[in-house]
Amino acid sequence: MRSDHRGVGRREFLAGSVGSLLALGTSGLAPLAGQARWDPRRKVLFMCIDGFGPQYLAQSEMPNLKEMIRAGMYVEGRGVIPSVTNVNNACLITGSMPAENGITGNYYYDRTTREGSFMESPEFLLRPTLLDEARRRGIRSAFVTSKAKLLFLSHGADFAVSAESPEADMTRIVGPAQDVYSPDINYWSLRAARHFLGEAGCQLVYLSTTDYMMHTYPPEDERSQLHLRTLDELLGRIANDHAGLELYLTADHGMSAKTDAIDVGRFMRDNGIGGEAVPIIRDRYIVHHDNLGGACYVYLDRESDLERMEDILRALPGIEEIHRRDTAAREFELQAARIGDLFILGGPSVVFGDIDEPREQVAIRSHGSRHESTVPIVCYGRRVDASAYRRSMDLSRNFEWET
Repeated sequence: MRSDHRGVGRREFLAGSVGSLLALGTSGLAPLAGQARWDPRRKVLFMCIDGFGPQYLAQSEMPNLKEMIRAGMYVEGRGVIPSVTNVNNACLITGSMPAENGITGNYYYDRTTREGSFMESPEFLLRPTLLDEARRRGIRSAFVTSKAKLLFLSHGADFAVSAESPEADMTRIVGPAQDVYSPDINYWSLRAARHFLGEAGCQLVYLSTTDYMMHTYPPEDERSQLHLRTLDELLGRIANDHAGLELYLTADHGMSAKTDAIDVGRFMRDNGIGGEAVPIIRDRYIVHHDNLGGACYVYLDRESDLERMEDILRALPGIEEIHRRDTAAREFELQAARIGDLFILGGPSVVFGDIDEPREQVAIRSHGSRHESTVPIVCYGRRVDASAYRRSMDLSRNFEWET
């Protein structure tokens, strides 16, 4: 268990830049107004259920969450496009769009060096987090994630732990680490969140699960329903522990069945166009999705190839949208320096990635496009104005620090 945010491997310059940003009030989070008035008995849980599209909620037996919805607020809102994990968790925990926080995908391609890296290092994040604001106010917080890759978002937390690779003291408290490709890893994360809100004395916890089960099973499958019913039981235990619990729950994206895969890179090479096609979903968890997702950045070695590349893409059935970099940055509020020359989005059944042929039939469940951007937004335990919640990040943007 990490009891200080520096234990997550933060760069020193990042700590300094975050402090400066907080002082300038440039975060999307509501600024500090006067003396903080936080009731020490107040317990807050931010919960991002990975891949939890509205269909999963509608078709699953989740009596505790559904009772919270009846007693609180529920809207079906939008996440951020591209609808992938790193982007939407970054937006939620900072209350800002990718143009501000810098997280534009799961993977980053450096056009200068022509090398890529996973977008999960602290230096990529350009805005302070909800947990930074909690620390500034003297509020004890924890960050819990099933996927270790999200630890880079834990800046400011008093405790940061991944169910994928917990330290020894957490395994003694919560139990042994679980397989990341199983439902059990999410149960571990819920138990850890319960520990931090209870015995560890945290007042605010940010919790993010993993979507292996959603990638593997549709909402009506009994294995999916067992997974969500168990998560609901564990959430109910947390609510029973704290009569005044506040829950702010959403998803980073939904999930769709995909049948048509396109390898944009092969079409580039076959037409003599140099560059790189990067499926925005690309990360370490290839069992989930084979790095096939509904959105793609296209980086070109030569600007003169731009129009020809657009013509090639327009001729491919299933590509729904093609945006040049500046247009994409404006329309989707992305940071232009961190996206490709082209941003493409697939239709409901289409994914992009590296495959054996230029185009293949597949049978997977994945995300990344507009078609997985509808998400549930739940507020429970505090009266809110539902009209102010249209995007998942509104949960943090509208969060009221003072009681």
